[in-house]
Amino acid sequence: MPEPPTCGHSGTVAAVLPSGRYCHYCRRYGPEFLRPCSRCNRIDHLTAQLCRHCRAADALAATFTDDVLRRQPKLAALNQHLRDADTDYVVSLTTRRSNVWRTITAVTALREPVTHDRLDRLGTMRAVSQVRSLLVQLDVLPSRDEYAIAFQALAAREIAALPHGPDRLAVRQFVRWRQQRTDTTRHLTMTQAANDRNELRVILSLIRAVNAASATINTAQQATLDSWVVSVRTPLKARRFLLWCATSGTNTGLVAPGYQRKPFNLGGKLTGSNEAALRRALTEDIHPPRIRLAVVLTIAYGIRVHKIVQLRRDALALIDGRPRIRFGTLDLELPVVAAPWVESILAGTTVRNRVGGRPGDEIWIFPGYRHDDHMLPGSLAAKLRAIGVSPRRAHQAAAASLITQVPPAVIARLLGISLTTATAWYALAGSNIEHR
Repeated sequence: MPEPPTCGHSGTVAAVLPSGRYCHYCRRYGPEFLRPCSRCNRIDHLTAQLCRHCRAADALAATFTDDVLRRQPKLAALNQHLRDADTDYVVSLTTRRSNVWRTITAVTALREPVTHDRLDRLGTMRAVSQVRSLLVQLDVLPSRDEYAIAFQALAAREIAALPHGPDRLAVRQFVRWRQQRTDTTRHLTMTQAANDRNELRVILSLIRAVNAASATINTAQQATLDSWVVSVRTPLKARRFLLWCATSGTNTGLVAPGYQRKPFNLGGKLTGSNEAALRRALTEDIHPPRIRLAVVLTIAYGIRVHKIVQLRRDALALIDGRPRIRFGTLDLELPVVAAPWVESILAGTTVRNRVGGRPGDEIWIFPGYRHDDHMLPGSLAAKLRAIGVSPRRAHQAAAASLITQVPPAVIARLLGISLTTATAWYALAGSNIEHR
């Protein structure tokens, strides 16, 4: 007897009926496999005679019982959030036993109301980050500076691992000194946290080099420092620590390495792919408004992606129909064609990956998956490269053009560089600052 014909799609055969052989997609969505739910009569792909909606409702009812909601009444907001979430998402959470669902069930099993400390004990900071973000968003937990907490934990572990007491004391005091000079009214940003981690990493590299010379940071010699400086990529990251050692009396004999400004490549033109991407962003409605805005800011104005992802929605404005964007104290006028993009962004940016919900982010133009956080610069760069934009080449080409037309003070604010650097670039471009 000949085998029944296939469904015509590629892939592994997932089901066989007298009418044919079916792939996974057809098995899930083909009308031959859809049946009325035994409970609610919804037409769906059934499991145990139940549709996805009923299976999701049963999983939530079994998790958020009356006893759980009586012990932790604030979890009613989480329960309602998941009931309002996309059904497919909730079913996938419960059937795959994902890390998010394991954390949620662990939270509901707590005998006392969930707190940040109790949540920390349920897993690593990374493992519980999505659920923590959702609980903060739903006002189940208060907001806290997650990047600062993570850095403090990292610093404590690394300092404890140092073999010598004077080194542990010096690094601990320096970290505390740095924290005292941080603006505590605002949470650490992703970029600030990354800079702090890199600085700590370089300081620890210096400590290891000093220990290898049979010394501690208190007794280290300049020769050891000079030898270490030429052996690492970013010795300047330890400059602030070395200056602190001198001013605090930890080691007044060490001279911190000086800055060596790297030359900037003023050459370069828009590549064909960058030019085509800019033209499409300005004339074709094929990308989301915020991606079109990122293309214009990257290619036309040379702004780096780590600055773009930190833009807040209140930086955008429509004044008499003309779109504007603020960078620090600098107001930048955007092309008129950007007016619909700005209007759409101001109406709200949907975040699709916050544990089943699709809320509109009220803070960031480029929101991340965590509450009060923006998108990773690498994520935006990847999105831009996927549509033909090279952020690095675009920055070089735009900066080379702008510094011949705009005063250095404006360039410094726009590109996020120092006034000294902007002035040096201005002079290299063949302009005379005295005539500006």
